Amino acid sequence: MSKTSKKSNVIRVDELTIPKKIASRDLAVLCDTFHISSSHRRDAKSRLDELVTEFANWMTSERQNPGRGSDRGRLEKALGHVRQAAAALERLGPSGRLAFKAIASFVAPMLAAQWMSFSFPDDDYAPQRSPLPSEGWRQPLRPPMRSSEYFIEELSSEARFQFVSHRAVQTAAAAFKTIETGFVGVLQALDRQPGSRGGRKPLTYRHFLIMNLAEMWDDIGKQVSTGPNSDFTAFCESVAVSIGWPDEGIGAAVPKAIREWRNLPQSKRR
Repeated sequence: MSKTSKKSNVIRVDELTIPKKIASRDLAVLCDTFHISSSHRRDAKSRLDELVTEFANWMTSERQNPGRGSDRGRLEKALGHVRQAAAALERLGPSGRLAFKAIASFVAPMLAAQWMSFSFPDDDYAPQRSPLPSEGWRQPLRPPMRSSEYFIEELSSEARFQFVSHRAVQTAAAAFKTIETGFVGVLQALDRQPGSRGGRKPLTYRHFLIMNLAEMWDDIGKQVSTGPNSDFTAFCESVAVSIGWPDEGIGAAVPKAIREWRNLPQSKRR
């Protein structure tokens, strides 16, 4: 049996409510309509119930998560705190600056010698590059004239500690500035995410429902076809209505979902 597929009212993500299991009477009508044999009906009910449960758990979990707007607000708040912390350091008086040297034992191990050197290029206290230590017991009598030198964290721990001790406030302020730059990059990345500038969000739930129904349809020996008037498209629309979703636009969504389903390795289809 086939029916004319409903076309193209625009569906929004929030119209896809948490799905409900298909009632036994509706499932019997579904099986009769699409000629699902009695030998496959128990399996069909089990698979559809499991599918609805998985989608309900997935959607509930995702919708309990903070949205993009609240995430942006928290990130902007954190960025503001970083800027306030940097500004507060600049207002420290002599006593505060002296006490701030105690931060060295905590901060020096977490900062790279290369970062210190690049952040303070003209500071004599900044850690310098070192040649690689020679292997074995025997040291060369004379090092090469132009031996390569590197920032080696294991060899710079004392230099890093001394640097932070002498430049405690400046080091912390520079670290906050680096973190501030990172936060700005995070906000820019958030603004580049799909849907960040408005417009319709992709109907991911519906897409994966169609892919799972294709697997089920194939397993009961029926042909998965993508035409708008195909039995499979009509089956997807009927299942959508039965679990509480709108069926508009499914006919247009089926071809893309089936292309992706057919390209999946057999081991990953389920």
